[in-house]
Amino acid sequence: MSLGDLNLDHLPIQKKLVESVYSAFFPERDVVAAVLLGSLASGAGDRVSDADILIFTKNELHKSASLIFSRFESGKDIFFSFGDFHDTNENGYFKKYIFNDMSSAEIHCLDVSEDFGISRPFKILFDKSGIVAGRLTDEPPPRHEDFPAYYRGDAGLIWELFDCIKWLSRNDTELAKNHIKKLSAAMEAIV
Repeated sequence: MSLGDLNLDHLPIQKKLVESVYSAFFPERDVVAAVLLGSLASGAGDRVSDADILIFTKNELHKSASLIFSRFESGKDIFFSFGDFHDTNENGYFKKYIFNDMSSAEIHCLDVSEDFGISRPFKILFDKSGIVAGRLTDEPPPRHEDFPAYYRGDAGLIWELFDCIKWLSRNDTELAKNHIKKLSAAMEAIV
């Protein structure tokens, strides 16, 4: 697939974010594949949809990808970002970004050894080694309703509140209110 096939011309900010991820990661020898997930991949994205991108790496590049992330960040007005290793092990690392223009991106770098299935919808940005087809699953993608609350503690709180703002902007007040209730309960449990 070429970047022109993404059908994101109606969302130029998100299109530019996806192109920027591609430009930062594709040249790296140990970057194997990249997949766009979520509403942008399905064609249902809107002005506040984040660019959800999964990057497959080898030779533990995900553990030392700070220069690649810096290339992606270059020239962008970043309001907030945070990153961490995935919960279960260190085979995956993510960074989440909120930009001053209210756009956002979530980039997950996974080692090819990580057992991770790709649910629909998705669009392959590139696949240098033909690994994506073997990772496709019929499992449904994660639902916003099932997102855990306060799962990264204070470090992820801004991101979770931003999700709520996006849901409210789409008039999905029940989803936002339920997540805020889950956040409150999770924070109370820690006190």
